[in-house]
Amino acid sequence: MLIQVILVAIFAVILALTWKRAGQGTMSRRDAFLWSVLWIGAAVVVLRPDFATSFASMLGVGRGVDAVIYVSIIALFALVFRIFLRLEKIERDISSLVRTVSIAQRGEKRTNANEETRSR
Repeated sequence: MLIQVILVAIFAVILALTWKRAGQGTMSRRDAFLWSVLWIGAAVVVLRPDFATSFASMLGVGRGVDAVIYVSIIALFALVFRIFLRLEKIERDISSLVRTVSIAQRGEKRTNANEETRSR
């Protein structure tokens, strides 16, 4: 019983922080909604473990906790993959930006060098 209270309190705090970040604009409302579904679902499973058992039987898994672990692992891999894709895009964007700035600075140096040569 005590663990249920502690976990539900943690989920409530995380849920509040999720919507605070959405209100600040650091997270989209769509992402906040999806995370909220996760936190509320986790709280429901903590409060009503029989839901996890029913879910497990629908998937053909013996115990509810096993189904939760399987789904969690799949979700974590999906999140890691999404982060990987974002990092790859950021790296490409930074490379493109550095290239553009470098070319612009090189052009400025040539222009300045040509002006100095003409002034002599």
